[in-house]
Amino acid sequence: MFVVTTMMSFRNHKNAPIQVMQKICLQMKAMLPFNQSILCSFVCLMFMATNMMTGTMSFAQSATELWRLNQRNSNVGARTSGMAARGFAGLAGHSALYSNPAGLGYVDASELIVTLRVLSSDDNSIFGGDINEAVDQFRSDGFTLGRANSREDKLLLGDLAYLYDVPVGRGKLVAALGISRVRDFSSRLEFVGENSETTISSSFLPFDNEYSVDDNGNLDILDDLPFNAFTAGFFEYFVDLYEMDKYPFLSAVNPGTIIEQSGEINGSGGVYELSGGVAWQASPILMVGLSMNVALGSYDYDYQLIETDIFNQNTTNDYNVINDDGSILEGFDQLSYGQTLETGMAGFNMRAGVSADLNRVLRLGLSVETPTWTAIEETYSEQFNTLFDNGGSISVSHSGSGFFEYSTRSPWRFGAGARFQFDQTPIGDLLLTGEAELVDWTLLKLSTRDDGNVFGDVNTAIENDFDLVLNYALGAELEINRAIVRFGIGVRPSPYKKRAIVDLGLNNDYSLDQYSLSFGFGYQMSSEIRAELGVQLTNSIPELWEVYPSDSGGPRQGTLFEIDQIQNQSIFVLGLSMNI
Repeated sequence: MFVVTTMMSFRNHKNAPIQVMQKICLQMKAMLPFNQSILCSFVCLMFMATNMMTGTMSFAQSATELWRLNQRNSNVGARTSGMAARGFAGLAGHSALYSNPAGLGYVDASELIVTLRVLSSDDNSIFGGDINEAVDQFRSDGFTLGRANSREDKLLLGDLAYLYDVPVGRGKLVAALGISRVRDFSSRLEFVGENSETTISSSFLPFDNEYSVDDNGNLDILDDLPFNAFTAGFFEYFVDLYEMDKYPFLSAVNPGTIIEQSGEINGSGGVYELSGGVAWQASPILMVGLSMNVALGSYDYDYQLIETDIFNQNTTNDYNVINDDGSILEGFDQLSYGQTLETGMAGFNMRAGVSADLNRVLRLGLSVETPTWTAIEETYSEQFNTLFDNGGSISVSHSGSGFFEYSTRSPWRFGAGARFQFDQTPIGDLLLTGEAELVDWTLLKLSTRDDGNVFGDVNTAIENDFDLVLNYALGAELEINRAIVRFGIGVRPSPYKKRAIVDLGLNNDYSLDQYSLSFGFGYQMSSEIRAELGVQLTNSIPELWEVYPSDSGGPRQGTLFEIDQIQNQSIFVLGLSMNI
């Protein structure tokens, strides 16, 4: 049994004041009674929090996450959700604000629209694997995953809009103001399994350049990430090992023992877009429209991992921590590690479009959307807890007193569409739409106010791994007396180049196009009121989560523990439109 010693002498360090504060905390941990030393650790962590916002927990910390942040919902409103169409040709209704504003000009009367949105997410977990291997394996490196499924249902405001048909002497002029849900971040992932090879406690062990020892062999300095885990008892420093010229740290979990690992990852939040637009008739066959849009949203992330010695293979002889009052914490029993992230965002863009009725059947439209410039602020916190077989537990938590700021710039988007109107067919009035949207994802960018090139690697990855994509959709609407039936299909290709899928070791889900199948119904209850329902079913959306933390130094052990999340979404939009 090795004995831990944390007493040390004070000296200056090149990374003051952070390292100096760590030094004081380590000294106090050794000098104060146990309960007071834990309180001191909490205060120290609060002090250092503003210096720990390195982007490790940033919502947009990777190219994939940045893409998801800028990948909007396929449709807004009940009508377009039921047709899988954005309306680039020019469709009458408030949804024109979010595709081709020229469509506002086809509104026949002033209108108020209200919709409710039900989002149902079904999440499945699949174990990732080794850092050097593809992630589509079921078992690797001693970890056996019990497949888990979780479901999340939410009822939200979908749309609230008012369209004003301005009385004019000639032509048409329509103004609109609306707010719509344009992005959803809802997810809930659970996993549980047994692991005999790796543990999260090893992911906090310091590299050789992240700690120093004084002349007496006592621990002197620890860098940020290892320091937090050390304070919580995830690992300890042993003078005996140092004097034997060995690596002086041992993690709480004894290597080779079987532990149960269970985790939960929750994401929530979304983005609403407030839009104001106008459309006017520039000629007998041509509509022109413009909208200005402000996006406001939030994202909350909560992650919790628990490791438990379910077979009592970690004994009191394998690991211990000595309190400053002489009491001993012996034998690993359980540890938990948590991360929380609160993100706020605000963005701005503009859209412009034209729509032309070439004849009674065919309408063509074009639209362009500027990049969305989005400012993002994040607040981050961590929680640590270690429970021992004998002696109790150690808990440490801290929340950042500051925040991390950065911004994103989305690509330009170009849309084109065609609408075919066939009136008084044997089955009713039939409308068909076909459309496409061009997005160059290599133009997606991250930046910060200072010129520190913090996101240089992410931006380079976007340029190298992403590609130009063409989103497209086909939709139909059949009106029979007062009843309306809609259906459609939409396709959004993966942003990844085929080569990048292989080079990055991603599984095949990342190379597949994302399909959405839509259908909907409407009923004209009176000349002024219309009720509508739009349903959209989306195939698997892959997501990859790194279970063990890492920082700018990279993964801290040979295995990068990953959970591959596959999410299927169902969206129901129930709307009511009233002529005013």
